[in-house]
Amino acid sequence: MVSRRQALAAAGGGIGLGVTGVTITEALHRGIVYEKWIRGRRDGESDDLHAVIADTTTQAPYVTERFEDADVFTSAQEREPVVTEEMAGTLREQYDDLEYGVIVSTTEAREVREGGPVPRETFNEVQVFEEATAIAAGGYFRVL
Repeated sequence: MVSRRQALAAAGGGIGLGVTGVTITEALHRGIVYEKWIRGRRDGESDDLHAVIADTTTQAPYVTERFEDADVFTSAQEREPVVTEEMAGTLREQYDDLEYGVIVSTTEAREVREGGPVPRETFNEVQVFEEATAIAAGGYFRVL
């Protein structure tokens, strides 16, 4: 596993570093948080509970999914969701498993979006349209 310090040092110096067969320049993504999502599983089925994307037309976060059974955010919170321990407890009462995710989109000429599941703490630390750096390689995704 590549530490944050190793990734940043390699990227800053232009040195290629192998991460499960992918060079660090291919795996390191700098850009904005394009999407945040929460999924819940119960009775063997998965539900998209909440999803917010970057609406580049209005330059504002846009809620694309809002599952009524998991309506834990007020209208003021839903575009910048942060899941408190209390909210997570409420969701865990209704779902067997919860998954939080983030997608980062590069802001270069060739847009690349990479994302995946992240810990709840990471989900809470970033918001749509904020700058972010992530590593994505071989099914591994981590926001730095």
